[in-house]
Formats: sequence, structure tokens, C-alpha cells
Amino acid sequence: MSITPEQLKAIFTKTPKEKLEAYALAFSKEFPSWGLTTPRRIAAFLGQVGWESGELRYDEELRSKWNTSDPKDPTCPTGNLYENRKALGNYVPNDGPKFIGRGIIQLTGRANYTKFGNLVGIDLVKNPERAKEPLVATKIALAYWKDRGLNSHADAWNLDRITELVNGKAKLHLKERVAISEKALKVLKNKFFKTGMQQELRDRAEYLKPSVRKRLEREKAKRKNKFNFL
Repeated sequence: MSITPEQLKAIFTKTPKEKLEAYALAFSKEFPSWGLTTPRRIAAFLGQVGWESGELRYDEELRSKWNTSDPKDPTCPTGNLYENRKALGNYVPNDGPKFIGRGIIQLTGRANYTKFGNLVGIDLVKNPERAKEPLVATKIALAYWKDRGLNSHADAWNLDRITELVNGKAKLHLKERVAISEKALKVLKNKFFKTGMQQELRDRAEYLKPSVRKRLEREKAKRKNKFNFL
């Protein structure tokens, strides 16, 4: 199924038009391949990536006291606090700054760049900047989503468990993630309802054409005569 820039705009009101268009195209292309084919699954996904990326506005981790020893010093590399982090798989000098959070799921660390690069068929270790490209970022986020089996939790609308599997036991900003998901679900359901009504109206208009109505009535009569043999 597809998603439009207009729908994304209704969900992410602060996001520039060019970002909305790029991600609408990427989402529409990739969602079906990864099983995101229902409003609940898509809405739950948008709730997580929407929060992680600042409503799709940021494709790279921002400098902060959590990732940089001196954020105010422009000569201090962003991500230097990630150096030698075993949990991130950073063991080569400069791995911290090289593998900072990128993309709409904020992929971080050599281990994750290696794993998800392999899953989407792109050498992200050699080309980490590619994780910021809308289509690549979407593929990575969807591979991450599938790797954690989140579609089933989305079907059950268990946003608490999804947040735990994405963010860890701390479940940081759970309230905000849920709010985005709920908003997205309303937008997507409204779209599905309108689409269904429009199709029904088109079908009715087609049926009201004399030639079409007569043909359908003839076919109905033939079926009735075929089985009226008792």
C-alpha cells in the first residue's frame, strides 16, 4: 500500500515538504516488501521512527552531552563518547564518530552498521553516510522492525512492548511515541475510509449506466436459469 506526502504532513506537521515527499516515496516502495500492509502496522512504525528522527527531520544524531565529551567545542568530534563501546561493537579507533546514529531509526555502532548493512545489501561499514539517504534509511528501519518481530505487536496495538524492543527497558519518551502512533492511525484510517467510499461511489455510478446495468441483469438471469433445474 502507498502513503502520500499529504498524509505524512498531517502526522508530521513540522517536516519540510521535500523530506515528506522523499519518505512518502520510500515508504510506499518498501512497506509491502516488509509486511507493513495495514494501518496499525504502519502507524506503529511511524510512531517509533517519527520520534527517533524528530518527525523525519533529522537523519543524523545531534551533538549532546550523551555522545560528545564537549558539545560546545567544535573541534570535538560528535560521537567520541562512543569510542571503544563494546556494546556497540566499536573497537577500531574513530569508530565512535564514524558510526554515530543515522537514519530514521538512528542506527548506531559498528556492530549495527555491519548487521543491518548485510540485511539490506549495502556496505554501511565502508559507506556509513548512506544510512542517511531516505530509501536506505527506510530499508534499515524496516529491517530493524522485522528483526525484532514488531508487526505482531503492532497488530495487537502493544505500543509499550514495541517501544521496549526499540528503545530498551527504559522506554524513553513512551508517551510521545504512543501519541504519534495514535495520530498516525487516525490519519491512515481516515484515508482508508475515504478510499472505500470513493470506490463504492464509482461502482454505483458505473452500475447506473444503462448498458452496464442491462449486462449485469442478463448475467444474473443466466446464473439463475442455470441452477433452477428442480
